[in-house]
Amino acid sequence: PWDSLAALRVALVAAVPHLGDVDEVPENAWVAEAQGKLGSASFRNAIRDFYLTNPIARASSLMAELSSNALARVRGMAAE
Repeated sequence: PWDSLAALRVALVAAVPHLGDVDEVPENAWVAEAQGKLGSASFRNAIRDFYLTNPIARASSLMAELSSNALARVRGMAAE
């Protein structure tokens, strides 16, 4: 339906105008939050085992091995 790449680009910008904003940085409309006292919650990593974070990774024998190796590094080796 388009005779040239330029015609395709014109159609794309007509359908989705922000695609025409090449090399432009939009102005962010945000307001800084008021400063206040932080709560008492601890800051900690929400992911306990990076290698098993999704169903595909949990089904992978390689990811299970990586998870096991990472856990072994954290626990350390027993003195013999």
